[in-house]
Amino acid sequence: MNYTRLTKTALRVFLGFLGLTAVIAIVSVLGGEFGELQAKIIGSTFTISAASICSMSCAAFIAGKNKSVIGLSGMGLAVVAALLLIAGIWPEISSETYWKTTASLGVSAIACAHGFLLILPNLGNGKKWVQTLSFLSIALLALMVIAAMWGDIGAEVYYRFMAAVGIVVGLETVSLPILMKLSKGAPQIRERLMLEQLEDDIYIDSAGKRFQLRAL
Repeated sequence: MNYTRLTKTALRVFLGFLGLTAVIAIVSVLGGEFGELQAKIIGSTFTISAASICSMSCAAFIAGKNKSVIGLSGMGLAVVAALLLIAGIWPEISSETYWKTTASLGVSAIACAHGFLLILPNLGNGKKWVQTLSFLSIALLALMVIAAMWGDIGAEVYYRFMAAVGIVVGLETVSLPILMKLSKGAPQIRERLMLEQLEDDIYIDSAGKRFQLRAL
């Protein structure tokens, strides 16, 4: 499977539905009418756009790390979550279990996309632990959000801890571009050596120093 093409397709879908959302919003505003139908259409297009973004992240992870099973799992979560959300928007499903399931899949898809983006860059062996910690932090935050939805947790200390994990995730996300910049280091300065051929594979530079060259 060509994952580069898949990424481009997801990007085109995202841009297309984003443009459609903007057109619908503009027509509704200018026409003075923004009813339930327009809200459902905008909600559906935003959902597809979000699923496309998650799919792009997963496709980039597959292409960069060559781990198709994990990446395709993230794509599957995004697609299923989007389909469930759209299916729930139009007939207005009121089942609490349905919406909790949809939200859980959506949180999982976003967590996968976020985690894949953070572990995709090559920071070198000395900084890989930061990426591993970031991925684990994102997974922990997603699990805590899902547990709060299903368990109806009311303990304040739980949400304080969840907020602390969220702050750590934000810090890791902001720090990664800085670590990428530091990993590149200072640019190497290349010197140009000018040689003049004396005979066969014997060359001489401007200082009179001789060199013997051969093809590698």
